[in-house]
Amino acid sequence: MAPYRDLGDMNMPGVYMIEWAAIHTYGGGALAWRLFDFTLMASAAVAIFVITLPDWFAAIFAASLFILVHGRDGLGQGGQRDLTMAVCLLVAMASLMLATRKHQRWGFTLFGFFAGVASTIKPTAVLFGAILLFVVAAAARREKRKFAAKIVFASAGFLMGPLAAVLFLWHERAGRAFINGLSGIVPYYASLGHKPLGFLLVHSISPLIPLVMLWLLLLLLDRPKLTTERVLLFCGVAFGLISYIVQARGYPYYRYPLLAFLLPLLAIDFSTALKIGQSWTRCAGRPIAALGLLFGAFLIAPASIFYIRSYETHADFITSLTATLEELGGARLSGDVQCIDSISGCGTTLYRMRLVQATGVLSDFLLFGPETVPVVRLTRRQFLQVIHDDPPKVIVVSGWLHIDGPGGYEKLNRWPEFSEVLRAEYSLRTQWHPDRPNHWWGRRQWPDGYRVYVLRAK
Repeated sequence: MAPYRDLGDMNMPGVYMIEWAAIHTYGGGALAWRLFDFTLMASAAVAIFVITLPDWFAAIFAASLFILVHGRDGLGQGGQRDLTMAVCLLVAMASLMLATRKHQRWGFTLFGFFAGVASTIKPTAVLFGAILLFVVAAAARREKRKFAAKIVFASAGFLMGPLAAVLFLWHERAGRAFINGLSGIVPYYASLGHKPLGFLLVHSISPLIPLVMLWLLLLLLDRPKLTTERVLLFCGVAFGLISYIVQARGYPYYRYPLLAFLLPLLAIDFSTALKIGQSWTRCAGRPIAALGLLFGAFLIAPASIFYIRSYETHADFITSLTATLEELGGARLSGDVQCIDSISGCGTTLYRMRLVQATGVLSDFLLFGPETVPVVRLTRRQFLQVIHDDPPKVIVVSGWLHIDGPGGYEKLNRWPEFSEVLRAEYSLRTQWHPDRPNHWWGRRQWPDGYRVYVLRAK
């Protein structure tokens, strides 16, 4: 099945390309995914070191907190697309800063390349990359330095990512389907699960709230000089905050673009404020900076390590469903089994068993949304057509509807026509309920249950 053409998906082409590269580098299992996440963390750390040079203390402080906060967010945040985008933008900014410091054109090409890759994950990164280049170009103009050739190098590097995305769509013969998705599934997905603005503002920096409050107080007292590099970091912070608020769901991984630029900025300011100054404001800022560094090192970091060590997750859903599907035919079910699920574990089970689904419907919110939404009506019609023409032998229904709920299999009530198909043509084989919660992020959470329906013999 081809992305967009056969698989209804809101992800951009860059997500497919990057994870294809990760799978072909590390493999397709759980360890490979962890190695991919570690690679992102290592890349972020290197970029932060470049950005904060020559302040090694600030680099260690910011990079360590970024990694630890990511760890305390839980297992589900590993390798997420906003994390990948954040790391690409961090590397892009580090390349841009290195290029301006050393006056080297290759750095502008690297900047453009990673900004272009980020834009294939979330198109909003296009504007961010353009703003960064504009800031540096404006600084070069003030200093009366030539910059036109560097813009060309940056633009050439940027085009590599979008060009690869176009070639990917052409190879999959999915260009038209992708464009249709931009006006169908993407806006519908973006409309789901919104949180209040107050919730978003608090949770955007929730692990670092005291640290950020101290930093803002330091800015009021110290008023550090607004250099070009500080402007670039402030642009990164603004982009990350706006991106988090616009997406409106408040997931932990949505805040990574914000934290990726905020942590180096406050680390530099804390470290700089500790240096001897002449004015009374700088003298007042030193204890605030010291308190911020102590708070990060001796409270946030140890608390994050405690959270990471206390997490545990169970594969009961996957283990149980695997056993049930093996009893029903195992490998012979490939192409004859269908998940009505999104992230509860059915798709993961089929992936591990190497079973292909009967249809390209991978997300249940496309089936149980409002009838008034065009993409929901289209997905339902196509899904029922496949079920009518070649009904799968096994249908697995998870208990919860992705993003907006409800749980307890109540999503089936939102689409009576499909419920009637299950009642008339299938029999309930198994209904599984979890008997212990998972602790895979800040709070314990009960996993979803599932029902297995088997096609009746005619």
